[in-house]
Amino acid sequence: MRYLKATAQDRSGNGKADTVLLHFYERHGGGSDTLSHEALAVDMNADGVIDVQCAGDINRDGQCNIRDKQLLRAFVTTFLKLGWFCKGDSSQRTLTLYVDHYNKRGAPNAIKLEFYDLQGAIPKQSLTYSAAAYDADGNGVLETFTNSDVDGNGIANNADKEWVRALGTSFLALLWYDTASELRGQ
Repeated sequence: MRYLKATAQDRSGNGKADTVLLHFYERHGGGSDTLSHEALAVDMNADGVIDVQCAGDINRDGQCNIRDKQLLRAFVTTFLKLGWFCKGDSSQRTLTLYVDHYNKRGAPNAIKLEFYDLQGAIPKQSLTYSAAAYDADGNGVLETFTNSDVDGNGIANNADKEWVRALGTSFLALLWYDTASELRGQ
């Protein structure tokens, strides 16, 4: 199983997220997780525009090119706006995204988003809330969502569904999920 762990940080101390670290993991049969790729994006003046980015080959096509930067920018821009971030350079809050289910043709049709926060005297990662997006008819469009308050305003509404749609769609564009042939073990 492949999953993305995203961490947004307020390194400038202005109360807005300005740095995003993306860690691309693979979980193997024995339960061990391997970090396969990292990416970084920085919004230096908190204007919502990515100023510096180190993308690498995000979409695993064997090339580091403008497409990788576009994919990174799309995901990070959405994630920064959400407001799920850490103070300073900590990793207290993270968002994990992964494909939870595939349709009969092997295409993703359920995306899970899990929001974690370190809590307690001895910090332990705790699932704060989760959300899911579904492509019920297999057309590649996420159209149904769990009723989750992902923006933290106390109300689960259409705005939350749009956050889940945007994050899920930009995650799928990164192509960080198992393909049909990998699922069959080929």
